[in-house]
Amino acid sequence: MNPIVLAPVISAVVTYMLTPWIRAAAARGGVVAHPGGRRVHLTATPLMGGIAIYCGFLAAVCVCVVVDPQLRFDSQTIGILVAATGLGVVGVLDDKYELSGWLQAAAILGSAGILAAFGVKILYVTNPFRGGHLMWLGVFSIPVTLIWVLAVTKALDCMDGLDGLAAGISAIAAATLMLMAKDAGAPFRITAVMAAGLLGSAIAFLRFNYPPAKIFMGTVGSQFLGFTLAAISIAGALKTATLVAVAVPVLILGVPLFDTTFVVLRRAVNGKRIDEADTTHLHHRLLNKGLSHRQVIWLIYALTAILCAAAYALFSYVK
Repeated sequence: MNPIVLAPVISAVVTYMLTPWIRAAAARGGVVAHPGGRRVHLTATPLMGGIAIYCGFLAAVCVCVVVDPQLRFDSQTIGILVAATGLGVVGVLDDKYELSGWLQAAAILGSAGILAAFGVKILYVTNPFRGGHLMWLGVFSIPVTLIWVLAVTKALDCMDGLDGLAAGISAIAAATLMLMAKDAGAPFRITAVMAAGLLGSAIAFLRFNYPPAKIFMGTVGSQFLGFTLAAISIAGALKTATLVAVAVPVLILGVPLFDTTFVVLRRAVNGKRIDEADTTHLHHRLLNKGLSHRQVIWLIYALTAILCAAAYALFSYVK
């Protein structure tokens, strides 16, 4: 079977099977999210569903590499798996003990540093003042990579404020990255498999996370998804889109990135701490406008799909 078809099947099956078990274990261990504050759910809900997402993804990648002789664990793939695993452990600890925002940010930056050490780096950006020519970053590739990974990871984490929202956005983004990597050819086959694995895990988790959610993915899930999407966008197909080396990934992850940027700027202007949780994100504002929970997530799904379609069209035009 084609590994790009096999990967989402495996990840979906593993995630689907593990999620009820993890839900029960989290409930027994008291790892639950209670209503109140910026949270809009009405009952205590188990956390740590992201463990199932991670396990599904990992199983899919490993099985596909074993069964397909054209795939191998290159340094970049190993770096992504190692770094994502380390960040996942920190996410589990946050779900259990509620770590500080700065400690979480340090963990994301540390994991991004692991990516860079394994060669997963943003090597160039498009220079808009020179007709789209590439501007090689040199020694600045590492800080730019760290900033990109931190921004995407935290942006997706901030989207995990409504049932089904982060998982749905991740599925759409992963599907887009999968198609782009597939179109880019054999050198990006493993990238397509990783994106396909994320796609299957996110869709399967929605079975339990779609409103009303039976379990939340927690920090371990939202940050793993955001981090892995950020890493895949660096490691894979987007490197072939030389004229739009910045525009394409920004479009794919546009909704969480633009929303988080707006919220952070608004907090700064109002003299608030930028890491202070509040109810000014897009999904909160739409709820306040009178839209239902499901109407909000489907509207944001639609916005994400439109931006991803534009990114794919742009990629296809210049590749």
